[in-house]
This record gives sequence, C-alpha cells and structure tokens, in this order.
Amino acid sequence: MISSLKQKAVDIILKSGAAVLPADRYTDMKYPSLLPLMRFHVDRYEVKGFGHIMIMHTTTKMGMELLTISFMPSELPDLPYLLVDAMSMKKKRCAFVEYYGCGADGFNDAALKESYDRWKALPDYAEKDNWYVKERMPYSLIKSGEADQLTDMAADCIRSYLGSVSSCKRLSGYEDKLRSFRECMITEGNPSSKTLKMLLKEDGARQFMENVIMPLKGS
Repeated sequence: MISSLKQKAVDIILKSGAAVLPADRYTDMKYPSLLPLMRFHVDRYEVKGFGHIMIMHTTTKMGMELLTISFMPSELPDLPYLLVDAMSMKKKRCAFVEYYGCGADGFNDAALKESYDRWKALPDYAEKDNWYVKERMPYSLIKSGEADQLTDMAADCIRSYLGSVSSCKRLSGYEDKLRSFRECMITEGNPSSKTLKMLLKEDGARQFMENVIMPLKGS
C-alpha cells in the first residue's frame, strides 16, 4: 500500500509541474545509526504558485511502513495546509487526509469537498484525541479499510488539491497564521514529534519542521 501510494503521489506531484529539490543531509536517515531499526527517505519538491512538498517514507524492522506527505502553501495560495499520513503493518492499514485552515478562511476548497464526498463512506479510523484533531477542516478524511481504497482516496485528494493551485489567489495575512500553526505543531506536539526528537534531538526536530516539513520564507 505505502509504495503504491508514494508512487501515485509522486506522479501527481510531477504532473503538477513540481521541481525536484536536490538531496541533502535529510534525504536518507536511520535510527540507531549502527544497527538501524528505522530508516527514513525524504524527497522534496517546489510547486510554482503553491510552495513546498515533502514526502517522508519510513520503514521499520518490525514490518511497519509509514508515509507522510506535507503540502506547505508557502507562497500563500488560498488552500489549507494539507498533511497526508498513511500506515501499513500486517493487516492494519489507515490513511489520513488532514486539512488545516490555521485560523484563516475563504479557501479555494470546492474540489477538496468533492473528494470528501466521494470517500466519506469509508470506515473511520478510531484515533486518539489530540489538540490538532480539533484544528482540522471538516472535510478531512481519517479512514481505515482496504489498501486499494485507501490508496485511491489519498491519491484522489492529492489530485484535487494540486489541481486547485492554478485557480488560487494569494491569501492576505496567511503567512502569520501558518507560522503560528507550525509553532503549535512543534511545541504542542504532532504525530511525528517523538520519532523526530529521537532521530534528530529536540533542536534538530525543530529545524526539520521549520526547514523541511513546513518551510516558510525567513524561517
């Protein structure tokens, strides 16, 4: 499921006209360094008129695979911040399509709502409550189910999201709201916090959030 979703996401991203950013010290990471239990591969892209995309593929010795795709609207189009998370381990699978308005409104989100309507009937995934759950836009999809369905759902939402970029307008005042939300993701915690702090220590995890996952100009 994870490899299939990653390939579909990359295909959609490249078709959107994304430029591939060069490899750097974050491209391949492992933990622990000598006998790794976890390996991380990071790809990064820039989309003109939108901003930054990061894909992080995590594999573990325990057989769990994780995929995190962060769509950071750093050029301030009128789209919410999008975080796609997927997990596969044995028979357990889930995919999250999480839209965050960050306190802004007036989004260009008609296509996102249409994707929600196409997939809302899939079984909901029972996640633990956390502060960021309440921050999600109501058309977010937090789902479990069959691998093919979850893959198609996430790919459809990514396609709708990036397909909206061409009709976007610059959203006034959005940068400060994105910056504040990013700070909450760092200080209040996010699903990757423990893993990133384990891998990069606290200061390194902050730098990764600010420069790789959710970059803004002047970060």
